[in-house]
Amino acid sequence: MKLRAKATILSSWKSTTHQWRDVIAELNKTGIILNYVKRGEVIKKEMYGFSNLVDVGMNIPDEVKLNPTRDHFGLKFRIRSGEIYLLLTLGENPLIFDIKEFENFIDSIFMAILDGKKAMLQFARSKGGAINMDSKWDEAMIRIVSAGGKRDAFIVQGKKVISLFRDLEDMEIEEVELGEKTVKALKLTHNYKSESVTSYLYIPSRKLTLFLIRYILLHGPESRELMEKIADEFGEIKRDIEEELQRELKELMKISPEKQQILLALYSGINPLEIHQFLGIREEDVERIYDEMIDEGLLKIVMIRKIVDLTMDGRKIVNKLIKLGNMEM
Repeated sequence: MKLRAKATILSSWKSTTHQWRDVIAELNKTGIILNYVKRGEVIKKEMYGFSNLVDVGMNIPDEVKLNPTRDHFGLKFRIRSGEIYLLLTLGENPLIFDIKEFENFIDSIFMAILDGKKAMLQFARSKGGAINMDSKWDEAMIRIVSAGGKRDAFIVQGKKVISLFRDLEDMEIEEVELGEKTVKALKLTHNYKSESVTSYLYIPSRKLTLFLIRYILLHGPESRELMEKIADEFGEIKRDIEEELQRELKELMKISPEKQQILLALYSGINPLEIHQFLGIREEDVERIYDEMIDEGLLKIVMIRKIVDLTMDGRKIVNKLIKLGNMEM
């Protein structure tokens, strides 16, 4: 599989300014080949083998990105000299760079490093809170599916299948007995035949476990909340979550204190026509702020006289502000 893209390489032993270059990225079972292109001709090739891959899909700081508004994807390799980061994104020309091909290429990377890998699964160890004594550890397989715009990651054990995108309800890490040893396994609470059950998944390779978690983070529903529960076991995930929270905090701090107060007051059910009295702000100032927030997509008019309500974006901001502890009533 090939992809026209922009690429840059960062290394732990060089502090020189990185340069984004035109490439044709070529994916095979063993790794990624970067074909550097100049005036339509391949002038250089570099191979990055999956045997040296230690992380994938990690957060990329905006200051490193070619264009912070575009999707980027990173892979981290460890070699004798240190660590290498391969970053990919798209250029501006839509005739050359295709977002669908970019997304398919990323899915194909996860397929190459995860699909068909073996694991151990104790399926439906508990049902409805009761221990299932018939549940035993047995071999299972990780399957990655990406076709027709639909993506999923499955754990397959014979006819027993867990969709990590559609069925997963909760995920934790728990020490369990596997044969004669104690291992740290993924405790999966998931739906099976319209019933909530708990299964245990053990992947012998920590690296493969990290890759699978990264894939769930990339596509899975409400994955961040699930990942926060297991972040302590994966420093890579914890760092990314902390960096993302700091980035969100900086964005939220751009919202003026008056607007933050209005958002929370409306969220708490205060009458829009009484906000000025509640916050001790002149009514004409509240009307002006309402207009600004409507333009910003945070409020919507539901009746005349500026009877407003939070938009979905407004509610998301309030939830983030409350979670980060920046607003109190």
